[in-house]
Amino acid sequence: MIIGKVVLGAMGSIALLLFLIEPDQLSSTTKATVKRHHGGWFYTGISVTGVLALALLILFNAVYLKGALDSQPLAISHRGVDNGNGVQNTLPAMERTAKEHPDYIEIDVHETKDNQFIVLHDENLKQLAGINKTPKQLTLKQLQRVVVHENGHHAHLVSLNQYMDAAEKRGQKLIVEIKTTKNDSRAMLTNFIDRYAQRIIAHHDRVHSLNYGVITGLRRRVPHLYASFILPYVLVFPKTDANAYTFEETTLDDVFVDAAHDDHQAVWAWTVNDADSMEQMMFIGVDGIITDNLSLLQNTIRTHDDHPSYAERMQFFSNSLDNISAQSEVD
Repeated sequence: MIIGKVVLGAMGSIALLLFLIEPDQLSSTTKATVKRHHGGWFYTGISVTGVLALALLILFNAVYLKGALDSQPLAISHRGVDNGNGVQNTLPAMERTAKEHPDYIEIDVHETKDNQFIVLHDENLKQLAGINKTPKQLTLKQLQRVVVHENGHHAHLVSLNQYMDAAEKRGQKLIVEIKTTKNDSRAMLTNFIDRYAQRIIAHHDRVHSLNYGVITGLRRRVPHLYASFILPYVLVFPKTDANAYTFEETTLDDVFVDAAHDDHQAVWAWTVNDADSMEQMMFIGVDGIITDNLSLLQNTIRTHDDHPSYAERMQFFSNSLDNISAQSEVD
């Protein structure tokens, strides 16, 4: 399709030029000279180009349309839930979600008043618990008594130790997002490393964070710990020593994925919750997809891999061409 687009564009340009040239300027002598200069090699070149184009089309059909070029991204449950099956970042939700065997469950942790770690996403308890307090204003024991509500479910908050114990018992791997605030202690990262780094490595868990200082600190002090740098939007490809990047999916394209792969870094897309976006992320070759709808993601990956749809593949390929054209116009 790309070759065809280029060829048709070239033919259109030639036709326009011929219209601009007056016919009487193309004398019989000029025509003869052109024919003599082209000779047999010209037509041989045309034939070879045609054969190569045909071979590329056959290869495209045999490889891409059959699914050989498809990536099989990691299926990652965002905050440990699947389609509202519990309260985010709580054990009951994790127990239900783990039964679906995601590659990873992603959770969030905050430092508490007594410099422990609670599994919680929000910087304030008001939305989930109706308490206008931050994790840093309460001790771990106080936070463990808090009941949070979401999606018609309720559960107690738990410490990172409790969550990791339950996950390890089930053989469920985790991605721990280290949330940071201006109120964190100076020893926050040191405490996290001392208590959890080796345990995370041993269980093949991973870590990511929006805080670049956290990522550089982890990579410098615990080089064997897998760490991903979270970026909420992508304008210019970053150059870091992170193992991976967690990119917000609406600004992610194949250019950034290829750039990361060239630097031997993985790419996780977040938060991807509809089938079309999941297919698009697979098409551009991301290594992991973080979603609130794990069962849909797993089904999309399975269907895409086991029963490839020619129509869908051509649709996404065509959409990618449109994106390339749009980007070219912007550039």
